[in-house]
Amino acid sequence: MNTNTTIDLLERYLQAIGQSLPPANREDVLNELRANLTAQIDDREEELDRPLTEPELAAILKAHGRPEVVAMRYQPQRYLIGPSIFPFYLLTMRRVLPFVVAIYYVANFVKIAATRNGIGSIAGGLVDSTFQLIPVLFLWLGVMTIIFAILERTHESCGKKWHLDEWSPAKLPPVKPQDAKKRRSLVSRVADLAFHCLWMAYVIEVPRHPYLLFGPGYSFVARLQVGWAPVWHTFYVALWFLLLVQLGIKIANLFEGVGRWRTPLDLTSKVFGVVLIGWLVSAGTYIVATGPGTDLHTLAIVNHWIGVSFKIAMLFMLLDIAIEVWKYLRPHIPVARLAF
Repeated sequence: MNTNTTIDLLERYLQAIGQSLPPANREDVLNELRANLTAQIDDREEELDRPLTEPELAAILKAHGRPEVVAMRYQPQRYLIGPSIFPFYLLTMRRVLPFVVAIYYVANFVKIAATRNGIGSIAGGLVDSTFQLIPVLFLWLGVMTIIFAILERTHESCGKKWHLDEWSPAKLPPVKPQDAKKRRSLVSRVADLAFHCLWMAYVIEVPRHPYLLFGPGYSFVARLQVGWAPVWHTFYVALWFLLLVQLGIKIANLFEGVGRWRTPLDLTSKVFGVVLIGWLVSAGTYIVATGPGTDLHTLAIVNHWIGVSFKIAMLFMLLDIAIEVWKYLRPHIPVARLAF
């Protein structure tokens, strides 16, 4: 086995298997499989007295088994859902779970934001929703397990109909570099820093040009004879502190050796940002009357909708944090121990 094409296809196959293996024994299993498959390939090449072509190697790999199914042979035996179906079950659970949680929190946040005022009340509602999420997840888990258990029972008689055994080694994704996920490119990090500097320049100009904040609606706000509420002065100082901290993080990301701290630092700054927005939500008053001709009813409506916009922004920030936490923790979740 000495052709680049043969080696590449074998490594792509092993990579696909490794994605379904627990980190604890991944390297040992892959080394064992690599040795066994290399021996089979060498025997076949010696028999043919020539290197294998890509279709011939693909046939050997296909006969060895689908990557997800091969990986299941090195994990504890499953009884309710067998090894031929379990990889699809586990993949579905891992891919769909974040969407289930996100949809649940979006629906509950909209309801809470519409019926409660103040960051304390909204936070309390989110805590209550978190406890109510547990039975929802158990129900969803039960339904999905029943569906895949039924599929497992019908697989032997309907396996061809479901096309579960049809796959092509040639369609496996290319081998990823060892550090592909550990470090973003320098161009990406520089672009991120440049965008942050532009954002800071935008924030500098907002107090002098309120149009940048209100957009076309500023002409309407200006006619109301209103001004900024005192809450904005404190918020502006806190925001600049946050932006300077984020600037330091992004500059540090340009250098080697800080990659492992990037995600925790980014998450910390995002949590601080959510606290700032939550503080604005709790304020309730964003613009105040500055003249006797101010329409107080209209002023109250404008303050209400500004508060609603901050609640929506807070929702998206919380979702962003949840996604980042999931990406950070997902590689450390022992999925093999959670399966049955």
